Amino acid sequence: MMHDHDSAATTPPPRQTTAYLKELFKQVGFTIDARRGQNFLVDLNLVDLLVRTAALEPGDVVLEVGTGTGVVTERTSAVAARVVAAEIDPRLAQLARERLVDRDNVVLVEGDALASKHRFAPALLDAVAAALAASPRGRLLLVSNLPYCVATPVISNLLALPRPFDAAVVTVQREMAERMTATAGTSAYNALSVWVGAQCRGELVRVLPPSVFWPRPKVESAIVRLDLEPARRAAIGDLHRFHDFVRDIFCHRRKVLRGVLLRLAGGKKAEAAQAAVERTYAALGLPANVRAEEIPPDDFVRLTKAFYGDD
Repeated sequence: MMHDHDSAATTPPPRQTTAYLKELFKQVGFTIDARRGQNFLVDLNLVDLLVRTAALEPGDVVLEVGTGTGVVTERTSAVAARVVAAEIDPRLAQLARERLVDRDNVVLVEGDALASKHRFAPALLDAVAAALAASPRGRLLLVSNLPYCVATPVISNLLALPRPFDAAVVTVQREMAERMTATAGTSAYNALSVWVGAQCRGELVRVLPPSVFWPRPKVESAIVRLDLEPARRAAIGDLHRFHDFVRDIFCHRRKVLRGVLLRLAGGKKAEAAQAAVERTYAALGLPANVRAEEIPPDDFVRLTKAFYGDD
């Protein structure tokens, strides 16, 4: 099954310039579908930076969501053991297949990567599981120019899986990159910051102007790298409870935390609710007027456990 990558790696890839894509799409009668967040990275130096930042090793399994014409896939499959690529647009999937015709370590899953906002498509998860089973010592890395419309659920849902990514290197909207790497007390800090920050070490690698994409998006983008920290993830315990709790709290991020916790615990008049909140504040030594946006991710983990009375 394995392909000799060396010969493929030395072949110059088709260009991914705006002119190249326009001509290619004209030949096949392809028109951009704005609803699917189709913005192609046309600066090959940045494509290379994206892949280089992933620091792939020969045993690794790569997941790519939003394969497009396969320009990133071509590079990752030259190094990694296996690449599982998802593309929702059948016309782009066909172009990617043609580009990757001699890469037999690539599995292209055609269709939406997500079955719903909170769940991956079973076919994609099955393909990832099979790739990991075939390369059991390898890491799982998400390496993608992520479509804007699915970036948040893709990252969030991967971190909710029993087997999450070991690292993710992705292009996303700059605003989302800043949220994923934000620290407590900053304006970008939100529920996503806590969910990602409680499990990963994050780094904003490079801000990307609209001009490096075609069509040009209206906002800046960024390459971000996330590295899973297994011990911190394990400390969370019940991941789904933690995720729901954080989202519930951040629905009222600017309100004083005590009132939000009281409402979640059953209301101000319930003695049990009052006791739960007092126990939580005492366990963490929280100031009376603290707000959710001031609490770092690791303290949120402790907060959740104290609130639910975990031993």
